[in-house]
Amino acid sequence: MPKKWLDEDEAYAYLASRTEGRLATCDAGGQPYITPLNYIFHRGRIYFHSAASGRKLDNIRANDRVCFEVSQADKAVFAERPCGCSTRYTSVVVFGRARVVEEEEEKLAALNALTARFAAGRPYQAVEAAMAKTCCVVVVSVEKISGKRNVDP
Repeated sequence: MPKKWLDEDEAYAYLASRTEGRLATCDAGGQPYITPLNYIFHRGRIYFHSAASGRKLDNIRANDRVCFEVSQADKAVFAERPCGCSTRYTSVVVFGRARVVEEEEEKLAALNALTARFAAGRPYQAVEAAMAKTCCVVVVSVEKISGKRNVDP
């Protein structure tokens, strides 16, 4: 199959080009938990916002080691023989450490970067400090990144 490992620059570029990913966390007892979420790759880190409480945040506070995945399935490839069937895709996996952002300046920068990304050129109201107090922002520092692409020959 025509698989291609992405080099680090390609993996970071793909991560930066996407807006939806899946965050894997584990609680203190080792129980895994995965959460689909919107994110932005900003200043070399992954940022997302969430409610101020919940299982995802409890897990991060108990165990800051996380895995983050982004992917896209482009098409299914059918073959007469089952072993010839495949999917054309791109995927990136990040291993890192997560923490709740406490610094107001970093939190506002992340929320405004998220808002700008999803506004996609449309006018929007900037997030101000009072608004930022109503949610939580988490940052994932990347320790390792890898990516793979299965493409047509």
